[in-house]
Amino acid sequence: MELAINGGKPCITEPIKELWKDIKESDAKKVYNYILNNELSVIDGGILKEFEDKFAKFIGVRYAVAYCNGTAALHAASYACGAKKNTKLILSEYSYHGTVNSALENRANVCLCNYDKKTLNIDLKDAEKNIDADTIALIITHCWGNPVDMDKVEELRKKYHLKVISDASHAHGATWRGKKIGALDCEDVACFSLGKNKLISAGELGVAVTNNPEIYDKLLFMGHPNRVPNGLITEKYKGYINGIGNKYRPHSLSMVIALEQLNRYGKKKELNQNTNNQLSNEINKISGFQTIKSYQNSQRVFWKLLIELDMNYWDGININKIVKALEAEGLTLEQHHNYNIVENEKIWKYDRYKNQLKNKSSLKEPSNILILPGYIELSVDDKNNIIKILEKVSKNKEELR
Repeated sequence: MELAINGGKPCITEPIKELWKDIKESDAKKVYNYILNNELSVIDGGILKEFEDKFAKFIGVRYAVAYCNGTAALHAASYACGAKKNTKLILSEYSYHGTVNSALENRANVCLCNYDKKTLNIDLKDAEKNIDADTIALIITHCWGNPVDMDKVEELRKKYHLKVISDASHAHGATWRGKKIGALDCEDVACFSLGKNKLISAGELGVAVTNNPEIYDKLLFMGHPNRVPNGLITEKYKGYINGIGNKYRPHSLSMVIALEQLNRYGKKKELNQNTNNQLSNEINKISGFQTIKSYQNSQRVFWKLLIELDMNYWDGININKIVKALEAEGLTLEQHHNYNIVENEKIWKYDRYKNQLKNKSSLKEPSNILILPGYIELSVDDKNNIIKILEKVSKNKEELR
């Protein structure tokens, strides 16, 4: 069977479309009614309180603070956990630049440690090697909805008296030992993104959650100046300022949409897991492809499904040629994405940040990782076509030499 890249007939002619947009007609009606009957800007109470209370209940924590996006939530979380000049926070080299910026914008130093090649999450053994007297916190990212080894995180937290900030932007509803990410005892604060095509998507919205009342107050201080408790304001500034001047409040219409999505997230999560677990099982039977590993004690969710090329099987065949062969058969893939080796980001060229990077990881970007289009639920035909394409290219690999 000749591959399409060499002139053969492709497996499918219409690319499989992403199915992330989860806006129902009922959502639009809720937004419309809200616009007619409410203030669009909410400082406290109302839709803001309703959303924060509901999200806190969804995760299983005491407090939730809503922000305009997940990056703002991370900025506030780093501040609330003590990030400032001459402190150090450790996070994975394989990350989103906004996660790193959350420490940098608080004038803290960052240490970029290695990532675990099997899970793409932070390599906690390498993280431990970089802990010193200046280290105050770990920022752990549950990449692509795949939980970090939280038993090891708890061990490091206790041993070195660290704060733990969970970047759970991809991990809405993922669990560790049956407890949701964001509600674990070893997490001082966890941050979620509800932007763009996340599992719970409201266009632009972020949330930080915690069980710690002191951290909760500081989360308000960074972004919700009108809600800061008087106890945090010194006598010198009372009557003049009630918080840092950043206005990170979320838009009311985003929260209207998010509330509707929370109402149906249980079914959506089940579809997401069933679809991607079935697809993963089939992919792992095909020579040359395997899905990213998860820890035994975790139940992941799938923001997107990642597949790894087994380069031993491909035996010297160029990765770009494999990708082009898959795409010629009708499979749309992402090879490059927002999660890169942070050290390569342009932010380090700015004088403002250049002295805040305290080490460099020894690993390179995982170029053999491919990302399938994001799906909530795939049709049987879509699943079969993905498997058919992977099998065809795998069986005919010699045509790519």
